[in-house]
Amino acid sequence: MKNYQVIWNGPVLKGTGIGTASREYALALHRQGVDVKLATNRSKPLLYTKGKNGVLKALAKKPSARKKTKILIYHGLPHTLNLKQARKQYRYIVLNTVWETTRIPRNWHPNINRFDAVFVPSVQNKTAMRSSGVKVPVFIVPHGVNTQTFKPGNRKLPLSVKKGTFVFVSVFTFQHRKNPETLLRAYWEEFSPKDRVALVIKTNGVGSQASGLSIQRRIQAFKKKCKCGRTAPVHLITSHTSPQKLKALYASGHAFVLPTRGEGVGLPFLEALSSGVPVIATRWGGQMDFLNNRNSLLIDYKLQPPARSMKKSISPSFGYLFAQRGQLWAEPSLRHLKKQMRYAYQHPAICRRKGQQGRNDMRKHSWNRAGIAMKHALTKVIRKKSR
Repeated sequence: MKNYQVIWNGPVLKGTGIGTASREYALALHRQGVDVKLATNRSKPLLYTKGKNGVLKALAKKPSARKKTKILIYHGLPHTLNLKQARKQYRYIVLNTVWETTRIPRNWHPNINRFDAVFVPSVQNKTAMRSSGVKVPVFIVPHGVNTQTFKPGNRKLPLSVKKGTFVFVSVFTFQHRKNPETLLRAYWEEFSPKDRVALVIKTNGVGSQASGLSIQRRIQAFKKKCKCGRTAPVHLITSHTSPQKLKALYASGHAFVLPTRGEGVGLPFLEALSSGVPVIATRWGGQMDFLNNRNSLLIDYKLQPPARSMKKSISPSFGYLFAQRGQLWAEPSLRHLKKQMRYAYQHPAICRRKGQQGRNDMRKHSWNRAGIAMKHALTKVIRKKSR
């Protein structure tokens, strides 16, 4: 059935990773010839107004097609949608979501099997859905990356480091799931001022602990507690980062490192590889759909209950979401992370080869690919319900 209109309800106005994904999914569907209308709060301006983002503005202003079947794609959390009310407006309702542990939260259960289908971005996510008792069809619709934006040869971010310094880059939200404490401890314990190395962290907080000053204080307190003595330098960026500055940051790195405990996808991994920068990452999570030993240095781990590591967290842990009964995620090996970082530092030529491989791999991970996958999944949803 081609006579349908997709109403995309997602965080397209947000300047976050999920905001990026929401915008790119909607645009990718549009490029595949799907009639897409954005459901946005018109009291807020779109973040971008030029180029492809002018298309977003047009999709937001597009009128509802009265004679077409309506499909709602809800890019969010299942318990936040009033399904009873939505059923009065839409023939099909699809959930587009992501999760980072082996089981979804309890408050997702009452609603999630009332959708017509669930779209997730990775194998890990589909496994988590099925393990949690999701019975409706679950389709993998992968994320993509803009290889024209994130590419080798981009202008580098000016850094206060000596010439010839090996630069580790890390980009993440300051929360326990991202594992800042293991990253920092590994770097401080493995490298001294004698090593020509630097770690550049781009991070931002969440909630009441969102300020850059709060993050800096927590990191300083953690360093004192570690008793690491004199260490190689850490450069912390907590201010707003423009898209131009972000791509310059990736271009400045010789390796990207993030010992995450759980990812639905891991957009920074895609962006780093697209920039020609190899990745040092945990060998578990949604990122394993595209990370491998050819483009990355992978970290050994053990699956364990999230609550076990939250006791020593230096960042917000969100235990009410991630420490529920039956949930597991990865706890990366500190020892192996140190080994992989040292190996990268000592073998810059191998890092360059892995980065080149990552760049080649990312050419196959476009947002157009995501749009094609989503359109095919929609066709299957429609056929199944029509029968």
